[in-house]
Amino acid sequence: MMEERIKPGISILLPVYNGFGFVETSVSSILKQSFSNFELLIIDDDSTDNSLKYLLSLRDERIRIFTNKENKGLFFNLNFLIQKCEAPLIKLWSQDDIMNNCCIEKIIEFHKKHPQIGFSYSGRDIINEKGEIISTDFIDMTPEIVDRPLHSKIAFFTGSIAGNISNVTITKNALKKTGLFDESMKISGDFDMWVRIAENFPIGYIKDHLVQLRNHKGQLSMQKKYYINHLEEDFKVYQYLLNYLSEQERIEGKTILRSHKLLFYYTLMLKAFFKGSIAKGFDFLKTLNKFDNFWILSFYFFKNRIIFRKRFANMHGDNTEFIKSEVK
Repeated sequence: MMEERIKPGISILLPVYNGFGFVETSVSSILKQSFSNFELLIIDDDSTDNSLKYLLSLRDERIRIFTNKENKGLFFNLNFLIQKCEAPLIKLWSQDDIMNNCCIEKIIEFHKKHPQIGFSYSGRDIINEKGEIISTDFIDMTPEIVDRPLHSKIAFFTGSIAGNISNVTITKNALKKTGLFDESMKISGDFDMWVRIAENFPIGYIKDHLVQLRNHKGQLSMQKKYYINHLEEDFKVYQYLLNYLSEQERIEGKTILRSHKLLFYYTLMLKAFFKGSIAKGFDFLKTLNKFDNFWILSFYFFKNRIIFRKRFANMHGDNTEFIKSEVK
């Protein structure tokens, strides 16, 4: 009688596109995990460097490799891999980043402790192209379980609560309720997914620093030419979020949004005008005005940026300041 195959406890999904400079280190960090009962699903998105050659050289029975004949984009690839995975937990991963050795073990333990959550995210360190730690989380007062009202406020303050897909693990149960990533989005598909999951499930925050996220100029989110796309997609997500909140939550949410995230985009608009990028500046202006009253935003900008001199450059992915103000 053939021995029955043990199903994996977690599926790790890795889309790859021209990642040869970092992907070997990234995959190596997965294969060194203290928890070994996982499957690693990798899809190469028509890379033009040596990424696919490296991937095909891997010899590990836990790995399955897929390829695209043309570039499909991040959220298509994640959806493709989600439909191939076998485990109840789905760990998203990026070709640039590094897992600490106990990362998967800690995630499994956390989800066993909190089976009701829709997804979890963890503490993280930021590394540069050389792998040197350049930033680490401040003391983060986010609670271990984030309910819908708190998540909504954090989303209005910073956008994506997780900051990066590499520190997120989704339950298959949540995806059955929520559906897959929106493939029409280029940048904000992850933010959109977190908001849709949070409508029906609480979120878990693992305070341990389980991953090292790499910052480098080649990342899509770092490219200024996509800022308008980011703005338009974020507004689509915020509209969905506003639609499922109560009237009082919408009022509070819009105040937070105008005082923080929208001012980040307002500042980018002004910088575009000051640098002589008139067309780009007007694109920001028109897009902002579609979502909210431009004169109201101008008032908030003047009050917060000029009178109180708040800074917005480092707001993304850091809800520490908001949480501290909430618990006072």
